[in-house]
Amino acid sequence: MKRLLVGALAAASVLAWSGVAVAAESTCADPAGGPSYANTRWSGTSEWDGLEANPMTLFLREDCVVEYVSKGVAYTNGSWVQRGNLIEWQSNDHFAVYVGQAGLGQIGGVMYNRRGQHGVWRFKRAD
Repeated sequence: MKRLLVGALAAASVLAWSGVAVAAESTCADPAGGPSYANTRWSGTSEWDGLEANPMTLFLREDCVVEYVSKGVAYTNGSWVQRGNLIEWQSNDHFAVYVGQAGLGQIGGVMYNRRGQHGVWRFKRAD
């Protein structure tokens, strides 16, 4: 069942990301009446199935770039988009894609990468 959910979210993400370039030209954050997550900082973990949780930080920049720190190394090779309470971000030219929901000072969901691995990610607001 978990694999089915991951697969369904992966397919939805691919469809959603196909419009990211157009969305990024106008705005990353379309909060649909809720809070915008542009220029917010987050702290939490990502956990690929079978591996230990990896502490991470995120900064969702207003220009659609994700600044993130993973295993002590800072990166700016990702982008993000918000539609309502749905948050999607990707790293390293879509090597890994993260799909989730935001609310009550938290964001999180499922993730997958080009190698076929999947896992979960959870962050709390850090600013």
